[in-house]
This record gives sequence, structure tokens and C-alpha cells, in this order.
Amino acid sequence: MRKSRSNGQSHKSHAPARALALFLVLLSALSSAALSGCAPGKEVNMWFEHSTKKILREYTDPDGRAEYRLCLAKNEYEGCQVAVNFPVRREALTVSLSAAEAEGVTAEVYREHFLPVTMSSPFLAVDSSEEGRYREYPDAIYPHTEPFSLAPWTTEPLYILVHASKDAKAGDHKFTVLVKDGEETVSEGVLYVHVWDFALGDAPAMAAVSDLSAGSIAAKSGAEGEEVQRLYNKYYDFLVEHHVSPYSLPYDVLDERADEYMSDPRVTGFRVNYGSDDYLRAVGEKLSSNPEWMKKAYFYFLDEPSNEYSYMDLVSKCAHLLEIIPEARIVSPFFVDPDMYTGEDAVEYCFGSVNIWCAKLFCFDSDNIYSEAQRKRLAPLRDRLLDRRKLGEEVWTYVCWEPGEPYLNLYVNMEGILHRLIFWQNYLLGANGFLYWSSNYWSGIKDPWTDMATVNWLSSYVYGDGSLIYNGNKVGVDGACSSLRLELVRDGIDDYTYMSMLEERGVGREAIVNVVSKLTPSLTEYTRDDDLLYKVRIMLGEMLESTSR
Repeated sequence: MRKSRSNGQSHKSHAPARALALFLVLLSALSSAALSGCAPGKEVNMWFEHSTKKILREYTDPDGRAEYRLCLAKNEYEGCQVAVNFPVRREALTVSLSAAEAEGVTAEVYREHFLPVTMSSPFLAVDSSEEGRYREYPDAIYPHTEPFSLAPWTTEPLYILVHASKDAKAGDHKFTVLVKDGEETVSEGVLYVHVWDFALGDAPAMAAVSDLSAGSIAAKSGAEGEEVQRLYNKYYDFLVEHHVSPYSLPYDVLDERADEYMSDPRVTGFRVNYGSDDYLRAVGEKLSSNPEWMKKAYFYFLDEPSNEYSYMDLVSKCAHLLEIIPEARIVSPFFVDPDMYTGEDAVEYCFGSVNIWCAKLFCFDSDNIYSEAQRKRLAPLRDRLLDRRKLGEEVWTYVCWEPGEPYLNLYVNMEGILHRLIFWQNYLLGANGFLYWSSNYWSGIKDPWTDMATVNWLSSYVYGDGSLIYNGNKVGVDGACSSLRLELVRDGIDDYTYMSMLEERGVGREAIVNVVSKLTPSLTEYTRDDDLLYKVRIMLGEMLESTSR
């Protein structure tokens, strides 16, 4: 086809405008959008729910769907749930899926494991009637391979994980969900999977890093010697598949076996040890040989500096490191901002030293980090960090055992939608990374499958802090088992990738922030409406599909 120069220029100049116009049309339709699916009848004993809903066993008044429509891109995972509840005891229940034709689309069923928690404030917004009440919450998920029994009028949720491969057929795929008691079919439903005609890249649009402890893996699995390394590699790959890059590579940076991990596009970051000068020179030389390695490598040698002296130590170490590796990326998560002897606050004092700014999530509301005097003379932290990002530096967020509600976190007994919205808030803040201090902090508990009060020495009312996975050997899995929270972390990072792709295709950031604000206009304001989240997500997916064409 013959092209003129003027036509080429016209296409280039008008494509972003058309994309934005279509985006705004979809946005205006948001309030009237409806999700596909039928509400269950009064006698229904199987129904679908969104993946963001934590379904309790006493939940006996379903408002879910007898049918469900799940939408995802190629090269993406997305989940939903199916719940069963019967008026009589069932002894050998199984839930399975079958598809007449599903090219490149797979769906697997997982059991959900319940954990005991005590509902308690102040970190959780607990109604006075719930204070101190014992409840069980679902968290760990593991493959559904064996029949299970179910008491009358007890709800059992199961997680359905759908994956569309890179070459999956775009369009609709239909799965039949069969619930059997032995050989008898006692209920069935339909899962419609729609694959959009665009694919996500292997590399997520934002970094997410977390520690992975080989010691915890060994202690809870009973592994020794080379078996520990084999398991660590499996756990590592499992987390990377969920868009979380463990701090430590399976092998030291200078080991040639580390090269394939550093080159893996799914790996968004890895920590480099702060060793001797000779070691650092060798590391700098190797990383400089591959620009992609240098972009992923970071140094993290001081955690949460808390006073003037620890910030002075941080800047001193940074200066020494940057003399040896001028391109070094340095992160030091922080949540306090003391004034320094120079007259600057600690943030300004670190300019030119730290270049990955990782503040605890609630610190982006400046009242939580500034003193009264600082508030009078300093710009909001959020604006100052955005300025650093404009200079080419990075901005990350992090959570740990705090903050609690009204801020978002990853507690076992926090509503699932709040885990996913953390990454919408990252986009709102202009942050491009997320740090979580550990994925398997099990050293303070006997068994993760029975006790998730992982930091009971610090806060006995916080459940799941520093633990997003479970030791699979407990349920016959060679490797790690996921959690509802980790699945929502992956989903939230994919949501962030959708927004970044829209920016790349000409939709302005301001327009996308307008959409994000429909769900979470600020760090302490957010929807708890699962339907609304999925409506917005579908809107983003349809927009991306239209721009792909």
C-alpha cells in the first residue's frame, strides 16, 4: 500500500487523540456498566464470586453468580472463585472443569485453606461486636486433587486459576464446572473466559521485590544440603511467576549460573551484596557488560534509618559505593525524616546518594512523616519524590506490619480487594515499585498452615505479615503453595501494567488517574465494591484491545 509522508504524520498525530477520546467514552459509561452473569436462585448450592472476596465458611446468603465471565489478556493469569453449600452432609465432593474447546486457555481448581485469627483493632477496622472474636479466614491455596467432605449449611470456597498463553485464541472460551459427590453430579455452572486480543509482556511494568529465606524453606521442609538449593530455586521461580522478584538470586551475581536469572525479563530486580572493594569492582565490571543487568541490580545495605546518625551512615556508605560503581542503584526503605545537622531534612540530605526512594505507604500522606515544623517549610513528600522520578530516579512503596487501616496492607483478615488496590495506589502516587520485606518469614511460628501470627513478638493482632507463600510439602507439593493474597498481588501488578500500556498508546496519565480515582481517590479513600473494580478493569482491557487494533 502506498503511503504519503503527510498521511504518516496525520496518523502519528491523531492516534493518541483517538485513543483518549475512546477512553473517555468508556469512562462515561462506567457508572452504567454491568458484569455478565446471573444471580443464583434461593435454592442454589454452587455460585461464583470474584477473586477479591474472602469467603467465610458461615457465609450462607450468596449474592454471587450462577455463571461467571472472566476476562484476561494473552500471557496473563486471572482468578475467580466457586463456592458450594448444601443442606445435607456431603462425603466425597469434587469440583472439576471441562472445556469443549479452549485453545491456549487452561483452568485449574485449588482448595482454600482456612487459618484462625482473632479480630482485633487498632490495625484492623473492627466493629465493636467483632473485637476479640475468633474467626477463620481463607488464605493458602493448594491443588484440588482429593475429594472432601462438607457439613450441612457450611460454605466451602475453591479458587479457579485461569491462564491464557501467549498464543491463546482471542475471543470466548466456555468451561463447564461440575460438582460431584462421588459419581453423582450435584451441581454445575458455566465459566465463560474471554481472552482479549492483546498480550502482556513477560516483564511487568513495575518492580516488586521481597526477601525469600532459604533457612525458612529448609526448616519447614526438612531439607538439607543440595536439596535446600533445589527447593530455593523452585520457590524463586514460583515467586517470579507471580511478579515478585526475591531479593537474592539463587546464585551470587559473580557466579555464571546467575546470568540466566538476571537476563530473565520476568525478574524485575535483585539485591547485590555489599562486599569488599575488590568484590564490588568485579560486580560493577560484570553488571556493566549488560545494561539490563545494571538496570535490575540494586544495593540494600541499610533498612529503615531512624535517626540522624543512621542517615549519616547511609550517605557515607552510598558515597563509597558510588565511587566504585557510579551507576549503582541504592534503596533504603524509610518512614522517619529527622532534621540533619546540615539544616536539611533527611530526604534532602540523601539527594545524590539514594536513588530508589522507598517510603512506607502511609508516608505519602506527609502528616505521617513530617514534624509540625517540617510541614510548614517542606513540600509534601509525594511531590518531592515525584520530582526525583522526573530526574530519572525511582519511587517505590512498601508495607510491613504497618500501616493498618485506614491504609492498605496484606493482612490475612483484611478484605481481598484492598490487597489489589495497593497497586492502583502505586499508579496514583506515580510510584513504579513495591517492596515487601519477606515472602516466607516463618521463624517465629511453628507451622504456617496453622498459625499466621508471624510477628507475634511485635504485634499479636497482625496476621500474615512477611509471609505470602506456604511450604508445599505440607500438602504434597514439591515447592511453594500460593495464597489468596499473593494471587491478588500478581493481579494488581497486571492492573498497573494495563495502565502503563495505555500511557504508551497515547492515553494521558491524567485521564488514567481519573479512572483510578473512581476506585481510590486517596490513600485512605477506596472502594470495597468488588463489582466496581472488575467493571473498571474490563474497561481498561477493552480500551487496550481497541488500541491494539
